[in-house]
Amino acid sequence: MLRRKIEKKLDIWKNNRKQALLVTGARQIGKTYSIEKYIEANFENSIIINFAVRTDLIDLFAQPKNSEQILINLSSIAGSKMIKGKTTIFFDEIQLVYRRREELKKNSMLNPNSQDLLTASKALVIDGNYRFIFSGSLLGITINNVVLNPTGYLDVIQMYPLDFEEYLWAKGVGEEAINYVRECFINKKEVDESINNLFHDYFREYVLVGGMPEAVTAFLKDKNLHIVQIAQENIIHFYNVDITTYIYDEDKRLRVRDIYKAIPSELNSKNKKFVSSHVCDPNYLKNKNLQDEFLWLSSAAIALPVYNVTNAELPLILTNQRKTFKLFVNDIGLLDTMLFSTGIREKLLTNEKVINFGAPYENVAAQELWAHGFKDELFYYNSKKHGEVDFIIEYNNEVLPIEIKSGKLDESKTYNHTVLNNLMAIYKPKEAYVFGEGNVLFEKDNIIQFPIYMISFIEK
Repeated sequence: MLRRKIEKKLDIWKNNRKQALLVTGARQIGKTYSIEKYIEANFENSIIINFAVRTDLIDLFAQPKNSEQILINLSSIAGSKMIKGKTTIFFDEIQLVYRRREELKKNSMLNPNSQDLLTASKALVIDGNYRFIFSGSLLGITINNVVLNPTGYLDVIQMYPLDFEEYLWAKGVGEEAINYVRECFINKKEVDESINNLFHDYFREYVLVGGMPEAVTAFLKDKNLHIVQIAQENIIHFYNVDITTYIYDEDKRLRVRDIYKAIPSELNSKNKKFVSSHVCDPNYLKNKNLQDEFLWLSSAAIALPVYNVTNAELPLILTNQRKTFKLFVNDIGLLDTMLFSTGIREKLLTNEKVINFGAPYENVAAQELWAHGFKDELFYYNSKKHGEVDFIIEYNNEVLPIEIKSGKLDESKTYNHTVLNNLMAIYKPKEAYVFGEGNVLFEKDNIIQFPIYMISFIEK
């Protein structure tokens, strides 16, 4: 069983009887598995309805009149399991129920007096006789208002692929070793060289495998990267199926698919910025923009946008350039598979130090920072006058510039980062971090170098 960080959040929900939980996230990241295992271990009685399996029940819950109707419907299919005060009800893949509501509405068949599943469940949650947990993919599009504006009865959390620390847990790396490395990061202290080399190897392995549970499990079982790649190709296929299924407008559907397919090549470009005209006809872009298409991929947690800021002072969002951004894949393993023709896996496997792994390393950094709370506050700095710094965030109430390096260290065991030096001289932030192949090292001008694997320890 894979240990996941969501278990701590499930503990918080378990101890609040007057609250339901909605777990969102992309397909195949382990939502269903984690929730079902938690329910099995912590509750004596449960009713689990997975609408992807029980498609015959979708219409039963697509347009309930009220909370009483939900209880009646549950009683009709699992009445013997409904024990007040002891039963947890898990509705999984609820995006299928909301998709059905959209279809009914589109065909003028939706009961105007009906409620959606989450809203109709409110009174039952507050009543506290039954515990409720919901999960699903692509919820950010079909029930946007619920996801963005949850009320007191509903806590919404987003789940991600395994981050690097979760991958270490899966490998069986002990807490003492992880905590030792974390303390080195917190205290800015050099890591024992043998441990440092080992964690660099673990991180390179993580960059190869990624954090999709199916891929991680397959790799740890057989150490066969071909099986891992097949699993990742299947996930990419299902993402494209989701795009086809959940976007009704054919032209928009094609644009979203083209954008998703173009992410690797755009990341491999010189400045890694996503250029819309590389994907769509420039004549179309004269009168239209692709904001809806990018929002769809972001809301579906399939792609991770990181927006440009032109000023390195708080609040960063004031100079946020929404039309200029980088777009990353939600899992580094999927990116590797999408980049397969470039031979990226072979180069990583042979530990080629002279090869620039900029795109994969930046992607895994964005993935870690998103999963650790910086989803809506992750930017990169770029100005025409001074150049670009990979990431910039607000960390411990200070601006923190971050550079990601994948190339070879120079003779002084440091990297060249002229733009970062210029930024530090102009804006004078308290410090800046450079993550790369070396160990912890203090440079001049309050720039601190860390091993690349320590990006996992930056948390909001």
